Order: sequence, then structure tokens, then C-alpha cells
Amino acid sequence: MDVSGSWPGDSGVGSLAFSYAEWTHASCVREYRLDRTDLPPEIQIQILWLEGLLGREFTDDSGRKVAVLDPGSWNRNAGPDFLGARIAFDGDVVRGDVELDATPEDWEEHRHGCNPAFDRVVLHVSCLPPAHGWFTRNSRHTRVPLAVIPERILVEAAALPASDVFVPPCGACSPLFQTMSTSQVERVMLAAAAYRMERKRKAWRILAGAVGEEQALFELLAETLGYHANKAAMKHLVRRAPLKEIRGNSEAFLFGTAGFLVPVLPESCSDETRLYHKKLWDCWWMNRERLELAPERAVRWVLSGIRPANHPQRRVAALAVLASRLDELHALCSMKCVRSLQEFLAGIRHPYWSFHTTLPSNRRTSPLSLIGKDRSLDFVINHVLPMDDTPEAWNLYLQIPAGQTSSRVEKAAMRLLGKRDDSGQWLRKAWMHQALLQLDADFCGKSPCEKCPLPSQVPEWL
Repeated sequence: MDVSGSWPGDSGVGSLAFSYAEWTHASCVREYRLDRTDLPPEIQIQILWLEGLLGREFTDDSGRKVAVLDPGSWNRNAGPDFLGARIAFDGDVVRGDVELDATPEDWEEHRHGCNPAFDRVVLHVSCLPPAHGWFTRNSRHTRVPLAVIPERILVEAAALPASDVFVPPCGACSPLFQTMSTSQVERVMLAAAAYRMERKRKAWRILAGAVGEEQALFELLAETLGYHANKAAMKHLVRRAPLKEIRGNSEAFLFGTAGFLVPVLPESCSDETRLYHKKLWDCWWMNRERLELAPERAVRWVLSGIRPANHPQRRVAALAVLASRLDELHALCSMKCVRSLQEFLAGIRHPYWSFHTTLPSNRRTSPLSLIGKDRSLDFVINHVLPMDDTPEAWNLYLQIPAGQTSSRVEKAAMRLLGKRDDSGQWLRKAWMHQALLQLDADFCGKSPCEKCPLPSQVPEWL
């Protein structure tokens, strides 16, 4: 199978990505009926708000056009979620706070309406529409404008599944894929991969426009290092400790904001650990009042099922090293420097964390990599190449060998291709993994097998 030179078009979107989008989002009509249980965690919604992925233009409950000129700074303490936002109502600009809730009624459920700390809120944003006749009011009994995030935007931004129905190992579409020719399977897979790459390009442009290119790169690094278990937690951390606030003290500020520093270590800790911790603590305590998160806003780390080498403390340490060398890394984030970038990431070292898995852990005799090959490959495929919209970037994207097969990719391959004699060849390249992930997200994760539109849509599309 030779797909070199298969750039789908000279436009930024490309004909393959465009046709896939038409096929999945125009031909396949899906209805979403969200309720509270479908929504992602509140922290994720707040991150999406900051990134601009929930939109910047709304209509409030009085019919006015709402433009979010500045989403505000993310509050570290009790009170509204975002402080000092700039909002335009029919062109009239006001400055104040913003509160995000799952439903409008949460405002009263959380007693914001009788709390003077919320009197400066100029916009209440909800994920779900209100009950008939609802309006938001503050402790002065003044009406607060309410805007509801359009359901379509929320579903797409949060990648919400429409069903948790169990999907069997070989799905209803498996017989279809079994009868398709190699070139037909290739066409479907290429379209899915092209569409996924284009979505990542769009996400990069939105994020860089919202927070600046340097901070955007920092956030993508954090997301990559968090992998699947702590991806959201790492994004939460770098939003709470942005580059502009941690420069010069990135390690201490990141560890402190993450909640990994304590005034007194356990007695079992070694002298080496105590010296390292003291160095961080001496810097952190002077800034603790400014940067420490209130308990209800603390970063929620996933620790169960994590390999020792992937403990969040090591991930934060790797991020701190990269924060101090971000200019070097930024210069390598180019299609022409992919090999050098991977070598740079593989060469990251730390005098303490290259030999420890957690703060209280014993020192290892041999060093552990802070950033493995799969993490650097993930960063290149998901973030570096999508930054470049040239045909050369697409051709390189198609040639890169796959890394370790994730459980999600493995399940998608089994459902779609498990009965084909050549099923193994569709896992050899990184773009193939991306294609399977996109097909899984658009079909397997959104409807039960018996209602999936894929078997009926693929023949028509081909």
C-alpha cells in the first residue's frame, strides 16, 4: 500500500477531510438529547470556555447578542469561576465576572443568588437550557444575563458519547469492511485521518488565538504528558499556573499548584529528598497565598492504575524542565525538525526525577526516561504536524510508523476490521491509529451497533 503524495487537496481542509465531514456530519443526522449525566466534569467545561471551544458569541435570555471579548482569569479561590471578563451586549462592553453551571438552576442550588461575592457577575453561562420562566438574579435582586451553550457546540467540543451501550468485539459494520477491497478501506481510513488532522489544525488555531502561541504549546505539552488518565488534570494545572506566572520558578510553582508540596515530609524520606523538597518549598511558600488553589478548585489527579514511571509527579517534573527550555523546543516544532524534536524530548533529564518515581520513593540505581518514545510520537502526530498545513506535512504524517497500540485503537480495529485477513496491516502506521480513533469517536462511541449509520453510509459514500 503506497499512500505517498496522497495530499487530499491544496486547500487547508483538503477534499478527503471535507468529504468525510460531509459524510459524517451532514448525511448522518444525529439527535442529541443531553441531560446532566451526559455532561463532562465542571473543570473540563471551564477549560473549554478558556480555550474558546464553547464559542465566543451567544444570545442571552433577553435576545441580545453576546460577544466574549475576554473570558476572564480563572479564579483560584471561592467565588465566580472567571474574574474580570470583558463582555459585549449588542456592542456595549461591560467588565465583570462570569459563572459557568451545568444548568441555570445550579445558581440557586449553590446559593449564588444570596452570596454578595457573585454580585459582579455580568454573564451566567449554562450547558443546558432553563426551565420555563427562569431568570438568574444576584443578592441585590438584579437580573444577571443568561446564555446557554448551543447543544451541538457542547457535544462537539467535549466529544460527548451519545450512548454507553456495550459494543460487541466485532460490530455490525464488520461484515461490510470484510467485503470491501483494500483500496476502499484505505479511502475510508485516509478520509478519517485527514479529517482528524484538520480538526487538530483548527483546534491549534483557536487555542493559539485565545492564549498565544507560546502558552498554547505549553498546554499541548502538558496534555501529551498527562496521557489519557491525567490529560484533563495536566491541562487544569497549566491553566492555573500559566507560563507568564511561573517563569524563573516553573518547577516550584508547578509542584505547588499541583498540590504535591507539603510543609513537612514523612520521616521515611531520604536526605536527598528533603534537600530537593526544601529547595522547592522555600520558593513556593512566598507565593503560596497567590497561587495555591482552594480545596474545591484543586487539581484532581488519577493515581490508580498508573505505572510508577508515569506518576503525575514525574509528569509535572518533565513539564517543568520543558518550561525552562521552551524556546529550544519551540524552534524544533516544525515538520523539518521532527527527528531532532524527538531526540530532544528523549534527552530530557532531571537530577532528581530521573532516579525517583515519587517524592517519598527510594532512589533507583539506573535512570528512567522522563519522556518515552510513545509520548514524543504522540506529540508529533497530534500537535506538531497539524500545526503545518503543507502537503509535505501530510506526506510525512502518512509515513510515520505507529507506536504502541492503545486499548481504544485495538478495540476499534477489532470492531471494524477484525474479520479481514489483512487486519494487521491497518495498525502499522500512526495515521491508521488516528483514523481508527476518529471512526470510533464518530460512530462506535455515539450509537449502539443496531442504530449505527456506518454500514448504510459507507457504500453510498464510496
